[in-house]
Amino acid sequence: MSQLMDCCSHEGPTKGDAKFDFKKIADGVHVAVAAPAYKVNCNTAIIESDDGVVIVDTHSKPSAARVIVEGLGDITKKPVRYVVNTHFHWDHWHGNEVYPAAYPNAEIITNQLTREAMVRKGLKRIQDHVRQGPGEIARLKADLAAAGSAADRAQLQADLGHAESYLAEVTALRPALPTMAFERTMKLYRRDREIHLLYLGRAHTEGDVFVYLPKEKVVVTGDAVIGWTPFMGDGYPEDWVTTLDRLAELDFTQIIMGHGEPAGRDWLRTFRGYVHDMVEAVREEAARGATLEEVQRRVPDRLAPTYEKPFSTYGDYRPWRAGLLRNIERTYAMVS
Repeated sequence: MSQLMDCCSHEGPTKGDAKFDFKKIADGVHVAVAAPAYKVNCNTAIIESDDGVVIVDTHSKPSAARVIVEGLGDITKKPVRYVVNTHFHWDHWHGNEVYPAAYPNAEIITNQLTREAMVRKGLKRIQDHVRQGPGEIARLKADLAAAGSAADRAQLQADLGHAESYLAEVTALRPALPTMAFERTMKLYRRDREIHLLYLGRAHTEGDVFVYLPKEKVVVTGDAVIGWTPFMGDGYPEDWVTTLDRLAELDFTQIIMGHGEPAGRDWLRTFRGYVHDMVEAVREEAARGATLEEVQRRVPDRLAPTYEKPFSTYGDYRPWRAGLLRNIERTYAMVS
């Protein structure tokens, strides 16, 4: 099943603009794949059990989460019992407030490290987004006024709409923090399936949560594995590989990633290879005394033959080389 839905009909501070493609992964397991957008949304995993639904991640704003709530009606009539946040980044939990409003008995779960990061960093970043939003909108308006081609104007107009709607929603946001937290492992034993919530180590953030369905052989990775070049600004590149090695010990055949289309196990090998080879290349260059600028010049050419094509699926939306240069900068700061 694949069904495209958007949130333009939902009420809220503004009209919504998020779009998702609902896909069946296994019996009772679906994913809402987020369409690429200027203000990125994450994917949502939807796991049905005998007495309710588990939702994994809630997007960048409430109107996007409302799309999922509406789309659930085409999958099941059961209520949402649990919402899982895989990490503290804005595009994975700013829609939390929608679920307890729609399902008063719903609990929001993450691990202790991620909940602490939400309190320590996530809440501050909401304030930062509110403060920085008007400047971002002003820059987009200036770019739109200077745009030369119809295509550029159309893209900038769409981006401006996304920025304006996001600012309206984040200004009105009522952050809903997780109501339950675990340390290493939490298991939900339902009558018809087991749902394992796992902390395997630092990767994309200090507290990445993986959701594992052993019977269905499906794993939900958040942004510890995604379909384009990863963001490492809050990450731990050297630990990331070890965490992915622990993930590889699980018996699964399908991956629901934080961004991008669902993938098979082969993608984990490719993704892990990229992180490993990038870290090793930067470490070797730093050990030889290379400057950051020298490393950023040499390492892309070294990695391009293996990784540029598989990490360029989304083209200009998430250009491989630009992401790689940021990853090199983060890694260089940590190893030099």
